[in-house]
Amino acid sequence: MTRVCPKCGSDQIRSAALHAHDGVRRMLLYAPLRCRECRHRFWVFSPLKPLLLLAGVGALIGVTTWFALNQHPAAMPATHVPDSLPHTRAAQGDAEAQLQLGLRYAEGDGVIQNNKEAAKWFALAARQGLAEAQYQYGLALLEGRGVVQDYRAAFSWLEKPAQRGYAKAQYSLGELYRYGTGTAIDKARAYLWFNLAAAQGVDAAAKARDSLVWQLKPEQIAAMQEEARQMSHNAAAPAAAPD
Repeated sequence: MTRVCPKCGSDQIRSAALHAHDGVRRMLLYAPLRCRECRHRFWVFSPLKPLLLLAGVGALIGVTTWFALNQHPAAMPATHVPDSLPHTRAAQGDAEAQLQLGLRYAEGDGVIQNNKEAAKWFALAARQGLAEAQYQYGLALLEGRGVVQDYRAAFSWLEKPAQRGYAKAQYSLGELYRYGTGTAIDKARAYLWFNLAAAQGVDAAAKARDSLVWQLKPEQIAAMQEEARQMSHNAAAPAAAPD
């Protein structure tokens, strides 16, 4: 059965981590999910959980009984739990691991959700030039998540991946130009970045671009369209060059 987000209606749903404050009833009977689009966290009833709980209680009783009957404190073998979090690689400077760790702290995926930790790892990976990390760190600065809100710094970090062709950053940069956040209002530049993001399939960017058409002169639109074509051509040129 396809799950949809009750907040935005998206079907891009993933499992979410349990939090200490979720409560025993939810932990025992429900499963946490998170929307990939709006990051809304919600719960669905999990019919398997009561069965697993009963099975676990039965297993515990069986083990306890076995120890009592044998009348000796035999030590159970230690269970090795693999460390699935990329802490070691991140601490050693691996930018991709730093990004993944930041995303996990931002979403509470396998760890307690912590915006400050998320921003710290995003910043480390961003300084190594990772486009997604620069985008995430820019958003953290823009929204004040785990860091002091700083519009100008947010603009600077979002501009870096946008210029390299990162579609989500291009859309965000268009919004900053559109409303004058961290920079002066420039509807023509907003149109440019929306146009670039829309060309990569960002639907919201296409709608935002079209909403600006009536606010610009024809020559401004033509100039921005030409600049967008030139930027796209320059970005594609290295990939198209022969070996």
